[in-house]
Formats: sequence, C-alpha cells, structure tokens
Amino acid sequence: MTTKLPTITKLDHALEPILRKMETRGMQVDVPYLENLAERFQGEISELEQKIYRAAGHEFTIDSPRQLGAVIYDELHLDGGEDIFIRKTKTKQASTAARELNKLVDAHPIVPLILEYREKKKLLSTYILTLPGQVAEDGRIHTTYSIDTAAGRLSSKNPNLQNIPVRTDEGKGIRRAFVAKKGYELLSIDYSQIELRIAAHFSNDPGLIKAFTEGDDIHAATAKTMGVDRRVAKAINFGLLFGQGTFGLAENLHISQADAKTFIDQYFENFPKLHAWMDHVQELAHEKGYAETLLGRKRFLGELKGHNAALRAFAERVAINHPIQGTEAEIVSMAMLEVDKQVPEKTAAMLLQVHDELVFEIPKGTAKKVAEQIRPIMEGIIKLSVPIVTEAKAGPNWAEMIPLE
Repeated sequence: MTTKLPTITKLDHALEPILRKMETRGMQVDVPYLENLAERFQGEISELEQKIYRAAGHEFTIDSPRQLGAVIYDELHLDGGEDIFIRKTKTKQASTAARELNKLVDAHPIVPLILEYREKKKLLSTYILTLPGQVAEDGRIHTTYSIDTAAGRLSSKNPNLQNIPVRTDEGKGIRRAFVAKKGYELLSIDYSQIELRIAAHFSNDPGLIKAFTEGDDIHAATAKTMGVDRRVAKAINFGLLFGQGTFGLAENLHISQADAKTFIDQYFENFPKLHAWMDHVQELAHEKGYAETLLGRKRFLGELKGHNAALRAFAERVAINHPIQGTEAEIVSMAMLEVDKQVPEKTAAMLLQVHDELVFEIPKGTAKKVAEQIRPIMEGIIKLSVPIVTEAKAGPNWAEMIPLE
C-alpha cells in the first residue's frame, strides 16, 4: 500500500518513460483477419442498405442527413410520442443524429437498421480499413500516449486504441485483431467499479460503503433498494455520478422526464450523503473556481462565472466528474508505476492502458501466477474507505479472454 502519495508533477513525470516503453513495445495485429473482417462488413453494409430501402419504400442516400430526415420525419412521421423531444439542427430540421434516432428505436423497423448501418460503416472506416496501414514492419501497432494535464487521464492516438467499442459484438470483433505474439498470451487486469468506489470514499455514504464493504454487486444492490432492474440501476449509478440530470437520464433510458425525476429522487433518498457531497463539490467549485482530485490536480472551471447557462451547467457536471475520474486516473497511473517497478518485463510486458484496464503480454501458461503478482499491487496502491478490487482475464487475443479464478 502506498504510504506517501506523489505530487501531480512527480506522478506525470515518472509516468512518461513508462508510456514511451509501451509505445515502443506496441501490440501485435492479425492483418489477414482484419482483411477478412473488412470483406464481411462490406457485405453486411450492402445487405443493410437493401433492408433500409425496403423499409422506406424507395432508395435514397442514407448518409445524407437531409434525405434521411425526410424519410424518418416527413414520410414515416416518426416522432416518438409526446414524451420524446427531438432536437433541431441549425437549419431547423429535425436531427438525425444517433442520440435522436435512439429515442425512436422502437417506433419503426427502419431506425435500428439505420443505427446498425452507421455503426458498421464507422467501424469499417475508422478501424478495420485503417489499422492495417498503421502496422509497423515488426507486425505491431505503436500508438502514442499523452497525459491530459488538466484531467489527468491518458489518451491514445494514431490510432486511438481506447475508443474501440467493448460492449458490442462488432467492437469485440475488432479487438479480436489484437493478438499476443507466438508463445505468449494477453493478460487484462482492470479495476472493478472504481469510479463508484471513489464516490463512496469521497461522500462517505453509508449505503455505498456497506455495499462495497460486503462485496455486493453495487448495481444489483441499488436495483434491489429502488425496486428497479439492474440495467436501470446501472444507468442511474453512472449517470448521476457524472452530473446527469432528469433530461439526460430520460434520454438514456428512453423514459419520460417525470419517471426519470422519480428515479433520481428515490436514488438520493437511498444515498443522501452522496447527494450532499455532489452539492458540496459544486459549491466549492463555484467558490474556488476549480474542482480537485484526491492528489490535488485542479481543473479550473471559469465557465461557472460566465453568462452562458449551458456552459455553466457543463462546468457543474465537470465539478462532480473531475474529482472522480481524475482520481481514477491517478490510481491507475500509480499502479502502472508500481507494476513497472516490481514486475520484470520478461514476466509481464505492459502494452496498453484503457481507462481502468491494463493489458500485458505474458509467456503462455503463466496467466494465473502473473495475475496473483500484479493484482495485489493494483489493489493496494492506495487506501480508500472501501476495498479496491480488480478482475483478471487472459486469452490469445484482446477479445477472447477468459476470467481467471
């Protein structure tokens, strides 16, 4: 366990050589697999085009917001009902952005087809067709890491490996292209619900602390307490943590604002000290002009004193979000430093950091032993008022990884 916390400047400075080593190592890519995946996606996109045309009753340019809007709103008259608000564009047209179309996903079969079509095209152009050209002569992709000095989080570019979707089958299909070299496998260790644990620590809310101390699934515990299903509880847990209000929660869950307000009120009745902490950090941000992480990284929020209501509301959300996500980044960064110090590269070569996940390349057959060495380092890097827990999984590639016992 860390007894003396580093300063932000020392932490950022110490992390730089580790990031350079990760960039140099790179991550091996299965290019033939991506080429086959591109062919499959192109075929599926063509099939989706035909399905969309049949659902609309005629052909049109799907990628044209104006033509798509005419089909959705003028021809099919989709509006989602009185509880659904569809935003307008600058030209006063009803928006066809994904955020708006998601509100209409149950209104007509054409909507999920369009969303799937867009997702596949985006993944095809952004990753599947692009990644092979970014593979170096050594067969590996070497992303570039940088530290956001304001937020404290690491970012990845050329290519951005942190934004590859993880929850969809299509995203997992792309992650399947990242493989271990011959004789090795990949080991992933990530922090479990670390943001909510940090919120429990900061707020000292007894409900949150009890759930984490007793090892409960926090989303299931919240669902049981509120009498909702786990999906709703998870959306509320994370949404409110990042300053999401009634309107945002209603959009996220596709429910009325009245129902969203009921959920929020009920949630804060169950976790009153979390609510009090959120109010407190916003008040402090207004007073001081910045929000602060556990290690003291300040995020200055001049918008709080501005006249633009939308920017003020955004800054108030950041005032809640920064102490949590910034502290999460600090915990992960400290863990990276300590793992690099204690674990030899031949045992586990750190390849990738994606928010609260670290990915290593390790000799095949050593996953359990190496995880038992790394997990205590990550879990003991700092002491919070609730336990810090990690989860480990291993496999031949980034998608097909099996949880370790």
